[in-house]
Amino acid sequence: MKAISFFMSVALAAAPVLAADREPQINIIFSAENATCAAWTSSAGNKLVRQQYEIWARGFASGHNYATPLRQVKVGAFPSGDEFNQYFDQYCRDYPQQSFVAGAIHLVEQLAATSSSAKPVPPKKAPAPVSTK
Repeated sequence: MKAISFFMSVALAAAPVLAADREPQINIIFSAENATCAAWTSSAGNKLVRQQYEIWARGFASGHNYATPLRQVKVGAFPSGDEFNQYFDQYCRDYPQQSFVAGAIHLVEQLAATSSSAKPVPPKKAPAPVSTK
């Protein structure tokens, strides 16, 4: 019995170390009910709500630029208005189980990786899940 207790203690103590070997979790401060693709999709036709999403995403992109000065989203590269809405409409159609936040992360990473003025497109494979807790 002592051997089992010892083994369990070691396993529990090692769990954080094993978790640290994996890709770190990204914690986003955004209300969970607003961060879903379902919430984005249901906001169709509501310009004010869509504008709030765009403002949040622009702030997220600014935070990305601050945190990673060598991988900046260039001024003027971030989509706005209809182009922004079309990107997220497509992203949420393609990946309804993902969150708006995951789409914003993909968009920012895509824009930071390219210096061209090409129109951003949703990923071809499913992105990794993002925690919005």
